[in-house]
Amino acid sequence: MPDKLLLGVGSDIRGDDGVGAFVARDFKDPKWEVVDCGPMPENYIIHVDEGMYQDAVLVDAAHMNLEPGEIRLVPRKALGVFTMSTHSIPLSLAMDFLEEKVKRVFLIGIQPKEMGLKEGLTPELTEAKERLLLLLKSGEWEKIPKLEV
Repeated sequence: MPDKLLLGVGSDIRGDDGVGAFVARDFKDPKWEVVDCGPMPENYIIHVDEGMYQDAVLVDAAHMNLEPGEIRLVPRKALGVFTMSTHSIPLSLAMDFLEEKVKRVFLIGIQPKEMGLKEGLTPELTEAKERLLLLLKSGEWEKIPKLEV
């Protein structure tokens, strides 16, 4: 059984907001359980039981005042500082729930360029998605710079 959980969050009809969902669809690794949550991570996190995973990683578009496509590990305390993409519950609540069930919880944010009604990612976010996939596959994802708050 995989010991890591990747939750891709976002709406793929809102442009770059869908980057987390696109990462989840494209990432395959036997060490990871991967779920495309769409815009409602709560539909999936409720099925996580205590001790199922060592790590849970949420991937989502995040307005961090960076250049489009920049990737950061977002500390939990930063969630009140910037706006995440639109979801039915705040990701801070999803993280709180996961922290009760999983040893370590991470949020990887990718700075979007466009989040209007449109399908597909901008070129900047497509390239960022590919970079993140390489980092996840190589195990180097924990070396992503932390967002400074």
